[in-house]
Amino acid sequence: MSSYLNADKTYLTLTPAGIFEAFSQSEPTDEQLSLQDLLSYEQTLLAANWLERYSDEWLQSFIEKGWVEKLSLFLPAPNLPLDQFLPYVVASLSGKRRAAIGSDEGFCLARIGYSQEEADMLSVAAADFSGFMLRQKQRGWAVESQAISFFQQVDLLIPETSFVFLWIDGSGYVLIIDGEPLTNSRAFVELVWALKTSGLRFLN
Repeated sequence: MSSYLNADKTYLTLTPAGIFEAFSQSEPTDEQLSLQDLLSYEQTLLAANWLERYSDEWLQSFIEKGWVEKLSLFLPAPNLPLDQFLPYVVASLSGKRRAAIGSDEGFCLARIGYSQEEADMLSVAAADFSGFMLRQKQRGWAVESQAISFFQQVDLLIPETSFVFLWIDGSGYVLIIDGEPLTNSRAFVELVWALKTSGLRFLN
């Protein structure tokens, strides 16, 4: 058992960087799947439970890379429907407090701040961008981008709109953020955890 943590009393969760590593690919590696497993339950997982299935060397590496965070207390997973949960985290995700979640098929699953027409238009655009990146990757262009941002000002300091692409259980999602994207936050982790655990891909 690891000497760098008390596995029976230490809980594990992903950091924002860990989210990007774990959910960036439509065909994740075994290591990426092991990271995803940390957000597959209704509460944070004990290190001892995770280590029953995965490598101690992996865990040590994930912690050193800043992908996994150690916690002394367990945290419950978000249990609200996505359209009810998004308002709680939007201020921590968007500089303009406007965000939406779309599917890779171009459907808007939830929105806050955007009108329905705006959210639908952006969700369709996001699906087009996602398809474009996949096609270029198949053609040999090593497109590894996990997000696309568009700017109005030529100084390229703060984007007007950003699209963050995620793959969860084989389904593609896009987080659409208005203004400055604040993805280096606990709210980003909570949102992906909500998507991973609540079956929201079936939300009408």
